[in-house]
Amino acid sequence: MPHKASALTLRDVYSLGEQLEADRELPAATLSERDHAIGRSCGERDDIESLRYWLQAVATADSAPPWLSETQAALLLRMLALLAGAMAVGGFLLASDRALVNVFLFLLVFVALPLLFAALAAGVMLRAAFGRPSPVSPFNPTRFVARRALPGQAKLLESSAAVRLLALRYGQELGMLFAIGVMLAFMVLLAFTDFSFVWGSTFGFSDAAVNSAITALAAPWSSWLPQAVVPATVVIDTRYHAAQLDFSQLSEASRRGWWPFLFMCLTVYSLLPRLLLWLASRRLYRRELTRSFLGLPGAAAVLSRMRSPVVRTQAGDPEHVDARLSAMTYDGATLLLEWAGSLADTGDVSLRLAKDDNHLRAGLGSPADDLDSIELINRRRPNLLLVAVKSWEPPMADLADVLADIEGVSQCILQLVPLKGRKVSEANLRDWKAFARKLKFAATEVQPLEGLA
Repeated sequence: MPHKASALTLRDVYSLGEQLEADRELPAATLSERDHAIGRSCGERDDIESLRYWLQAVATADSAPPWLSETQAALLLRMLALLAGAMAVGGFLLASDRALVNVFLFLLVFVALPLLFAALAAGVMLRAAFGRPSPVSPFNPTRFVARRALPGQAKLLESSAAVRLLALRYGQELGMLFAIGVMLAFMVLLAFTDFSFVWGSTFGFSDAAVNSAITALAAPWSSWLPQAVVPATVVIDTRYHAAQLDFSQLSEASRRGWWPFLFMCLTVYSLLPRLLLWLASRRLYRRELTRSFLGLPGAAAVLSRMRSPVVRTQAGDPEHVDARLSAMTYDGATLLLEWAGSLADTGDVSLRLAKDDNHLRAGLGSPADDLDSIELINRRRPNLLLVAVKSWEPPMADLADVLADIEGVSQCILQLVPLKGRKVSEANLRDWKAFARKLKFAATEVQPLEGLA
């Protein structure tokens, strides 16, 4: 039964990167045997879960977790964001002289500024969508959470796109919770305090200009919620200037006629953009986590080793080379590159491939012919590349150059073809093994072909 994938985390990405870096010190044969054994017990899983299963099987014990986990740190910041929003609007309203609230200042502080920050966040998110996320500010409180999303003592790499998108995601969530705190405190204070909402400015705004601006702001909800639209008479009645001391002539409807409009402004221009950006950032973060996890250098090689059969040439006696390899039939995902006519005299015991067109040749023709073979290999991206070479000839730089241009192949086996009637000498075997260690493939093996006499 297929295994149900669980949520990928930033900790998984960092842990996989550290383990792949540590595996660079191990021989290719050891990696191939270990990962193939893990693959047999992995079962039917997708790429992500297969890599996580492999990581759990090979990784050493992680260091002690931080005293405050990512979940706990995020919960703490969420509570602080709600509290900060409530305190901000509470301080603004309760500090007003004679319970007068200037509508312009309220809109500037709790609507215009959050909308500006949301627009900046949207710009950063667009850059992230095209692969150019901006760095995280050292003063960004979301670093407090991102640092605890990493394993052990891993460094918070600002170059990691996933880290920056994690900070962006938490930033939108905290902005959304700040807006919710403002709205909740706003409604609670209105229930217990008799505020008077007025407007005024040192600039000479006319009543008609203010009414037009208010009408434009209320356009998103004016058709289905007319109660949250400020009437023109209320706009005229609530005009304020510093010399005005008596507001007794204002009716209660005029003094409190602004609050439905202000509450909808908070909802539409402060809360809603943050909610949409939070949903978008979550999606971008999940996508970047998957891309980073599967795209780590060496991850594809691990999956290939887990799912590819281990081809052995050694029998129980380490001095004896098994001749069965020469009679093995490879599947259609295997390509054979014959270098410099190494299989010309092998006859019927040459390597058997699933298709004749899987047999490529290089090293004898022109450089253009070699490039054609390289292009074909790069286009077909085989699971396994066999390279047949003459064992008695030393490794040449031309062969190294050809193999260096091959891309998308994780496993390569150098097949050493001996002179007819002879075996591969120990000296030749050592030379080819040293040559194989310098190749860029994730797993490279050297296997002598015997039984060609």
